[in-house]
Amino acid sequence: MKERHIRILAIPGSLRKASYNRALLEAAKREAPEAIEVEIYEDGIKIPLFNQDSEGDLTPQVVLELRERIRSADAVLIAAPEYNNSITGVLKNLIDWASRPYGQSSFTDKPVSVVGASPSRFGAQLSQETTITVLKSARARVLGGTHPVKEAAGLVDSEGNINDGATLEMLRQVLSELAESVASD
Repeated sequence: MKERHIRILAIPGSLRKASYNRALLEAAKREAPEAIEVEIYEDGIKIPLFNQDSEGDLTPQVVLELRERIRSADAVLIAAPEYNNSITGVLKNLIDWASRPYGQSSFTDKPVSVVGASPSRFGAQLSQETTITVLKSARARVLGGTHPVKEAAGLVDSEGNINDGATLEMLRQVLSELAESVASD
């Protein structure tokens, strides 16, 4: 029996190209076994601020595409940076759009894991907790808890890569949990 190919949409909660959280997702993509494809969502900067007046026929095309990409993925991996001890506006906005209209969330029953990196000694812990709360409200099936990557500045090399063994092992474990959840559906 052939192993099922698993597609994971990886969503960075930061718009910065050189963010620690984007580096986490790039590392997850590199560490993914052959049966798992990790695709990093690149259009976060194009998502307008959520406005309920823009729902229905006025929903922006980029939002419709985001919703479809979430729905068509087998699972979602979110990297949640922390600003002011909370979720970024970029990430909250993206989840808000993807969870609308009411009762039609793209995240419904979707396996989702949340990771987060920070230069602090807390590893974006609070942001991850808030992101998980928001995702559960959006009806996502959140796997596990938080996965903090602490003092990330010391884990990223001059090329922007994370090569820390413990962090890479955590990412492999998260990918494995997502794949197992998809396989059991």
